[in-house]
Amino acid sequence: MFLATDINPLAAGVAQQTARTNGVETFDIVRTDLLSCYEPRIQGTVDVLLFNPPYVPTPSEEVGSIGIEAAWAGGLHGREVIDRLLPRIKTLLSPRGVFYMVVVIENKPDEIADILAMDGFQMTPEGEGV
Repeated sequence: MFLATDINPLAAGVAQQTARTNGVETFDIVRTDLLSCYEPRIQGTVDVLLFNPPYVPTPSEEVGSIGIEAAWAGGLHGREVIDRLLPRIKTLLSPRGVFYMVVVIENKPDEIADILAMDGFQMTPEGEGV
């Protein structure tokens, strides 16, 4: 089963259409903030967690809106939404689970790696930006 969330209603609709177009039948998308609608029922069961957060540094007031700026508005260092999810990764992933996240240098990836390491994770860069 594929579960998805997005705070932006247009993005949620596009994700649903993309799933249909690609023949994905077990796809559930909910317009919500992060994973609040799925917790705690998915704790310890997530095999692959993909997180494309709003990572652009912006004023904090822009974070959490439902407009188009929700796609990029990450607040201080682009980390306000990222930092809310990081402490939850350990309880969400299954024993074989993996976590992929998009970050930019302004997000201070070394700090993110240190935070994840405290929970026993190793962060490995998979690609570099254009």
